[in-house]
Amino acid sequence: MCAAKNLKLGVGKQERVETLLEDAQGSGEVDKAIAALNKEARRGELLAMDKAAVLEIGEATEVDLLVKEVMVERILLHEDEFGAAKGGEEDEEKKRPAKRARTGKK
Repeated sequence: MCAAKNLKLGVGKQERVETLLEDAQGSGEVDKAIAALNKEARRGELLAMDKAAVLEIGEATEVDLLVKEVMVERILLHEDEFGAAKGGEEDEEKKRPAKRARTGKK
């Protein structure tokens, strides 16, 4: 691994591990990994909360919890699993009476 990253090759295993760790810290890889772990832990905490608590946090932070793109993705996932969703223009078309042909005199 040291040779692949153009780092100095150590004689012992401990020396190579230290070299790799220094490189990871210098390039920010360690910070990125820690941030990802923290984000996943927070995601778990939020998912474990009830809906009212999450809504309260969203309102307090002024986050738009009803994002159109997210709703569209969820509708598409639901339609893939259960079929097309009912609503919108389809219902309006069913409620309209059928048009009749004109019977005017010429």
